[in-house]
Amino acid sequence: MAMHALAVLGTSPEGATSAYIAGSVNTNAVFLRKTLRILAEAGIVDVREGRGGKYWLARPADLIRLSEVYEAVEPDGPLSPSEAEPNPQCPIGCGMRKAFGEVASLARESLLRQLHRKTVADVIRDAMS
Repeated sequence: MAMHALAVLGTSPEGATSAYIAGSVNTNAVFLRKTLRILAEAGIVDVREGRGGKYWLARPADLIRLSEVYEAVEPDGPLSPSEAEPNPQCPIGCGMRKAFGEVASLARESLLRQLHRKTVADVIRDAMS
């Protein structure tokens, strides 16, 4: 949803309302505004709030890497540990957090490396071709 919203904004130099973006994404504008707020806090999107408020990309689409978008909306990465606390008396349970943490870290690094190679402009170009 974040990528779709950014692609819409990348093709809307005059800015766009959350209702307009939500129509393209096919979601509720209230739900979408939560994502847009996260992107604004990350410095990816600029916003003018209130009546007639709009959103814009904070910088050109070719300068916004997908890795920074991902880090803004998925700060825990692609894999996150279970909320359940493993049994420390179990030979598997006592080492599971560490073992899974290493796998999750490798997955995150690999994903971010690949996402860093692409920008919002690349996504726009691919979506419109």
